[in-house]
Amino acid sequence: MGISVEEAVKEIRAREDIYVLYSQVTKLPYVTCGEETYNDQAWFFAEEEALKEFGKKKLDEKILLMGMKYEKKNFPRLYALLYSIGVNSLIWNRDGEQVEIDLEKVAREPDLSKLPPEKRPLLNPTLQLSGIYFMQELRRPVEKEERPNLRPQEEELIANLKKSEFLVALNPPGDDPKKVSIPYLKDKNGKILQPVFSDVMEFEKFGRGKKLRLVKLPFAKLPEIMIEQAEAIAVNPMGFNLILNKEQMKMITG
Repeated sequence: MGISVEEAVKEIRAREDIYVLYSQVTKLPYVTCGEETYNDQAWFFAEEEALKEFGKKKLDEKILLMGMKYEKKNFPRLYALLYSIGVNSLIWNRDGEQVEIDLEKVAREPDLSKLPPEKRPLLNPTLQLSGIYFMQELRRPVEKEERPNLRPQEEELIANLKKSEFLVALNPPGDDPKKVSIPYLKDKNGKILQPVFSDVMEFEKFGRGKKLRLVKLPFAKLPEIMIEQAEAIAVNPMGFNLILNKEQMKMITG
């Protein structure tokens, strides 16, 4: 008899820390689709060594992983993150055993419906999830024929981009309030990228400690607010970091 779901839920809630499997290419929890349940799964480990062993095995598939330790005080933020990226179940690993648990059995999804619409933070789990799956596969250093799912994943991502809203950061107005300044990034080659964010949690990674304002725009409007020197936008630059140049954006918007 392996560990039961009920036992696993009690263990997770009682623990002082948990090790969570992260993808090196998305800087987010590593997500898999259950072969039988079709759930979108995050991977939790009781022991760091077990997580490392799992990561070594995945190297054979050219999947680059890492571990993130969460202490009990940060569990609420971890669960909020999982809900924000569309995860709906956990794979709990302990002493060589594993069991799948619905995320809602461990932590309830935050209910934002009671907030006025104008005060609800922008969340975009469907886009996040499609971006995670696409990037996890795109950045695997394997031959094209070893990535049969890439094209349908790309199509799903494009569909979600087109119907999503995004947060765009603005610098505080200077002496002339009519002049709007937009922060930008540079990649390793010095190219200027303009960051946009699928949700408030992705923006917080970028904007922490900075005095920035936000505007919310649909994808079709993003080309209109690109700064002249930007060669591309970076969707969630501190997350899955999808780079779209002007030509790609034009193709998506039609």
